[in-house]
Parts: sequence; structure tokens; C-alpha cells
Amino acid sequence: MTIFEKFAAFAETLPEDRRAVLADLLSGIMASEADGELNPEQLAELGRRMADPNPAYADPAEVEAFFARYRAA
Repeated sequence: MTIFEKFAAFAETLPEDRRAVLADLLSGIMASEADGELNPEQLAELGRRMADPNPAYADPAEVEAFFARYRAA
């Protein structure tokens, strides 16, 4: 029996409410493994940002200070 078959067999023994929680967790994991394609909203936002003639960027010193806080911890 593969590990996935064991997971499925175990899941089938759970009450419905626990299976729903498991389904939500797995759905979240699956969603985080995106296929690399942008949805229409993301494409529109990307187009809007790329069309901005005066984009704002973070100051390199501010970026360094931000990450320095985490390196020190």
C-alpha cells in the first residue's frame, strides 16, 4: 500500500467534519503549488503597474534596514 493509499484509507475513517478540515488543508496545499499562470485579475494588475510611467521603488537603504532586523534576531 502506498503512502497515498494509506492517507486515503485513513481519511475515509474520519467523521465528515474532520474530512472537511482535511479537504480544506489539502486544497490550500494544492493552491500553493500554482501552475505558474496568472489569473485575469493578476494580469490586469501587472499591466497597470508596467504602464506606470513613474514607478516607485523602495530605497536600497530601507530594504537593507528591513532585512537587517531579521538577520540580527
